[in-house]
Parts: sequence; C-alpha cells; structure tokens
Amino acid sequence: MRTAINSGDYHVPLDGFSQIVLTAPSDQMAYVSGLTARTKDGTIVGVGDMGAQTRQVLENISTVLSAVQSTLDDVVQIRSYVTDISRWDEIEPVWREYWGDGPWPASTMVQVSQLFDPQLLIEIDVVATVPG
Repeated sequence: MRTAINSGDYHVPLDGFSQIVLTAPSDQMAYVSGLTARTKDGTIVGVGDMGAQTRQVLENISTVLSAVQSTLDDVVQIRSYVTDISRWDEIEPVWREYWGDGPWPASTMVQVSQLFDPQLLIEIDVVATVPG
C-alpha cells in the first residue's frame, strides 16, 4: 500500500499528487516495462483518443501486474510518456477513475516526439510492490 509524504516546502497544485511514496521495508518490487494501448492481439485502442488510450494502458498494466498478484493499488511509481503533454486534461480523469483523489503513485510525465507506432499517444511504465 502507498503512503504518501508531501513536503510543505514544495507545492504542486494538483489534488492527489504524491511527492514521495513509502513502501514497507519487506516489500518485493515489480518493475513493469512501458506498455501501450494495445489489446492482446496487438490492435491499438483509441486511435486519436488520449483518454481511451490511457485507460487501455492502465488495464494492460493491471493485467500484467496480476501475474505477480499485484494490482494498480500496489503501484508506487508511474512514468508516462506522452506525445502531447497539453492533453493532461484527458489523462487526469482516467487516473482519478483508478486512483481516486490519492494518494497517487509518485509520478513523472514527459512529452516525447513519437512512440513506437505513430498512432500511440501514451506509454506508461510503473514500479509496484508485490504483496507477501
């Protein structure tokens, strides 16, 4: 489970944002490679739709994490690579669907010129704890 720590000396005007996320000392960690908005057969979901692609990526991460009995609630760090960072307003509501108002995983988002396929708008990698 995530425990968020936020310094009063640094402010981010975004509800749910976590500056630091602590885990239990005994937690094993899972490092998940960057995943995109592809289905099991490789089809790209939500071409042109950042929100739909974000949702598919999080579903894919959830599926992959289940292989080690982890869930999105066990994610402690998320890195998002987007082709247009000005579309955050389409991503944020999807994050709130999955993580509510927080605490969110420690996060970084960067804009890139292109992902592997030009139809892809977002790629996300995560670090999660593994229960037990």
